[in-house]
Amino acid sequence: MRQREPRSIRWAVGLLMFLSLCFWGAGDALAWKFLLKEGVFVYPRIDGVGYLTGGVPQGIGRVRTALAEKAVHIGEGETVYLDVGSRQGIRVGDRLVAFTLDKPRELKDLRIVVMEARLLVTAVKEEEAEATVEDSYRSVSLGARVDRYEPRDPRIQLKPAAPSLTGRIIWSYENLVSFGEGDVVFLNRGSADGVQPGQCYQVFRTPMEEVEPPTPSGRGDGKKKDHITSAVGEVIVLRAEERTSAALVRKSSLPLERGDRFRAGCPWEKELKPVQTAAAPKPAPGKDDAFKRAREEFENRDVLFPYDSYVLSHEARALLQDKAKFLKENPDVKALIEGHCDERGTREYNLALGDRRAQAARRYLTGLGIAPERMKTVSYGKERPVDPGHDEAAWSKNRRAHFVLQEK
Repeated sequence: MRQREPRSIRWAVGLLMFLSLCFWGAGDALAWKFLLKEGVFVYPRIDGVGYLTGGVPQGIGRVRTALAEKAVHIGEGETVYLDVGSRQGIRVGDRLVAFTLDKPRELKDLRIVVMEARLLVTAVKEEEAEATVEDSYRSVSLGARVDRYEPRDPRIQLKPAAPSLTGRIIWSYENLVSFGEGDVVFLNRGSADGVQPGQCYQVFRTPMEEVEPPTPSGRGDGKKKDHITSAVGEVIVLRAEERTSAALVRKSSLPLERGDRFRAGCPWEKELKPVQTAAAPKPAPGKDDAFKRAREEFENRDVLFPYDSYVLSHEARALLQDKAKFLKENPDVKALIEGHCDERGTREYNLALGDRRAQAARRYLTGLGIAPERMKTVSYGKERPVDPGHDEAAWSKNRRAHFVLQEK
């Protein structure tokens, strides 16, 4: 019969593990380094950064039991048993990652992938394996999913933020109501919007945003309000998915909250790349007029869409191929892609549909070899019709993606 450990020892071990679980984020806050002169941001716990996803990652198996006589607080050095083995290609010495899924009701169709630990496989049979918790980002849960471990470099190259991009903080990794320096948060913009790891975004608030004088009809006037805004913090992007991203709160003058907005404009970004003072080269004689004509053709030809759709037709793809050719021949320009809709449908629905139309055009151009960072998107929904008519002839012109060239 195995002797049990003295109660005082078991209590001390449990308390230590509980404290490590509760304060893992605070430790990260003290560990990360911001090396502006080297253009590098270092986040040692980068493998433990979770992310938002619209899918349901299944992994290759689950954590079924643990050697220790406990149901919770499985941390570093503990032995766990998995329901995967040599049949799934697992070998001794392999590293796996354990994660769970959290689905807050407020996030609708999104799930949080919560990274829990890195596991080192120590013994394998056909359909089961033994593993040691090599590094725990938080306590490992019985039933946690496991998948193959892909190491990530903790040194992230600093990059300028995507110009003019704005968005909101939609959740925190710890499901906190308010958060500050060292906390990881989720943003509602991702790689499809130009967000990349290493970018810094300024968090700001618009105190008067919800306080607007009512109109006689009781509705807003539809005009964009120009409110005073105040910066309250900065976030550094750690991981970018297609539509969302995870970021570390690097700086906060006030507790940050869900719903706070972010934008490009961290003060130190100017130090990343020295301002070029040399005059831009003058175009060669005869080429200026040719470029002007090509630019007008590029901007005046809109990509059209069917009703209630963002699917690219054969004609739309052919036109985008012409636009890709122009962008390749003129690498010093960028393009803003505007998404538009006809007047039918609600304002909110058309803003979403316009965004999908602009993104569809951007994705197709990216597939043709145009760098994503050269293209930004914006949706105007039904607010800016090119034809003010109220029939199909006008509507068909307004269902479009419009291109505007910008200085690079």
